[in-house]
Amino acid sequence: MTDDQSRNQDATTPHAGGCAASANSQGRPLNNKKHTAVTSRSNSPKSQLQSPSDAAVDEYFDGEAAEQYPGGIEPGGPEHEEDGEFSLNDIDDDTSITSSVHRHTFKNGRRYHKFRHGRYPIPNDEREQNREDMLHAMMLEATGGRHFFAPITAHPSKILDLGTGTGIWAIEVADMYPGAEVTGVDLSPIQPEWTPPNVRFLVDDMEDTWLAGDRFDFVHLRNVVPILKSPVAVLKNIFTNLKPGGWVELQDVDGKVHTDDASIPLNWPLSRFCDLMAQCFAAFGTDANAAERGRAYMEEAGFVNVRHHAIKLPYGPWARDRTLRVVGMYYRIACEEMFPVVGVMHLPMLGWSQDEAEVLFAGCRAAMRDPKVHAYGLMHFWSGQKPEEG
Repeated sequence: MTDDQSRNQDATTPHAGGCAASANSQGRPLNNKKHTAVTSRSNSPKSQLQSPSDAAVDEYFDGEAAEQYPGGIEPGGPEHEEDGEFSLNDIDDDTSITSSVHRHTFKNGRRYHKFRHGRYPIPNDEREQNREDMLHAMMLEATGGRHFFAPITAHPSKILDLGTGTGIWAIEVADMYPGAEVTGVDLSPIQPEWTPPNVRFLVDDMEDTWLAGDRFDFVHLRNVVPILKSPVAVLKNIFTNLKPGGWVELQDVDGKVHTDDASIPLNWPLSRFCDLMAQCFAAFGTDANAAERGRAYMEEAGFVNVRHHAIKLPYGPWARDRTLRVVGMYYRIACEEMFPVVGVMHLPMLGWSQDEAEVLFAGCRAAMRDPKVHAYGLMHFWSGQKPEEG
């Protein structure tokens, strides 16, 4: 089938839910549905991104629900506005080589996964892969280079990345722990061909019933929980497949806009967009603000020692602090790419026309370029432990 023929296929409106699944050391998935292993055993250069020491992280994040800049983010002056300090040319344009195992479907000029089509309402084309890798770079800037906060064992043997996307997190963590087997799982086979020898990728759905039998030291999920039909059910499956004393970590934005100085005006376009998305997610049986409820989800699933960190992500480079300006530039670009993708898929549910949606998107883009509005998103990191035996 040609790309043109594929583009003419109708794509059903995706419902927010599921993103990936898990597998065991024999390559067997944790559910009995059809799956595909996408494995590579080629050598690859080590990641240049290093994790900081625990002492450095403790200095950066202090205490339960620690936030950077607890007194509020100090806005920069006019000299920190759009001045050419950052540009799209500063962002690496890495290309992931996609597998031909599964066909794709096209809608509104973007490519989506075909396997379990509609479960994850985000494209999987090269443009989205670049955006995802940019978000990963943003998170490392925001956290001082930390890939996770869970105090996992120093020598893990098995690590699972659910909703692995391009696989960049799994690949870098595999470099950090060369003695561990790292498995990345996603609905889309878009991971790179060249990987460390201790990484493998599977195509599967985490919201299916899992088959017990594997024991992981650590399970990681990023930008997944708000699109799950039942976060608790997924966490219970993770709990069953963790070793006693093992850890899980959820990393998600809470789907709201925040400010430290009441600078967000009434009817701000970005606030309106977030409210509309919350309505659409609810119609699909999911929760756009699920990131706030990580503790409740984890405790219901049986986890103990639940820990929380929150990171501020400015909407644009308005902050005085240079690191936050870098984070803000990344985040604004990522949001500008995402608004029309998610909005065009969901806003028609609320009776919006395409022209009305485009006006809203333009308003959101302009809003994030207003240096007088000091708005930010809040990224939540929830980690929980499976109790030790005895």
